[in-house]
Amino acid sequence: DVVETENIMGYLEGSDKKDELIIITAHYDHVGRDGDKIFNGADDDGSGTTSILELAEAYITASKAGKGPRRSILFMTVTGEEKGLLGSRFYSDHPTVPVENIIANINVDMIGRIDDDYVKKGEKNYVYVIGGSIISSAMDSLLTVANTKSTKMNLDMKYNDLNDRNQFYRRSDHWNFGRLGIPFSFFFNGTHPDYHRPGDDISKIVFDEYARRAQLVYAYTIEVANMNKRPVVDNQEFINK
Repeated sequence: DVVETENIMGYLEGSDKKDELIIITAHYDHVGRDGDKIFNGADDDGSGTTSILELAEAYITASKAGKGPRRSILFMTVTGEEKGLLGSRFYSDHPTVPVENIIANINVDMIGRIDDDYVKKGEKNYVYVIGGSIISSAMDSLLTVANTKSTKMNLDMKYNDLNDRNQFYRRSDHWNFGRLGIPFSFFFNGTHPDYHRPGDDISKIVFDEYARRAQLVYAYTIEVANMNKRPVVDNQEFINK
């Protein structure tokens, strides 16, 4: 069957650097249902979608108080991620601004749970980050600054490896920006037994850590939006690998 769907976008204009755009993404689709089994996708990616709505509200509130970002921000929930990154691919092929004006993508896909490795450690204060240091040293530095100023989470780079067998750096919507040479950072809590299963339900979201991760994304976006110079890709290997 052919299903018509669309990306959903909200735009916040910046100030003195408003022609430069940061895009924050999360995908709002999931895998649907199998017979009478409903796949709610609370973590994948209800957690990312909801955090983008909260980030947008926080930024609008700040802007009304005269504390808006220097660069413009596009808050975009994309469709068709589970079918092959289709929504982000469509946007990257038909952008609303020239590609050269898109300075960064911040992608949020699954930030509401704790993965098996950290459950075994008995730790929660972490988030996996993919992108950053293997793409742009400036993005990496800004994330460190944002984390120090805000949540002080363990920024786990376990999957931030071009040779990682999971290939997460190509498996979510950030890749459709990365393939165009746009630096990205991907925030992720890792997989768990309910990944792509009916058990991915809201009752299993770890709300304290979920909120902290969203706060980190907000703090990080502020740093990127307000820095004097746009982040530069200083390692092309992530595209060519």
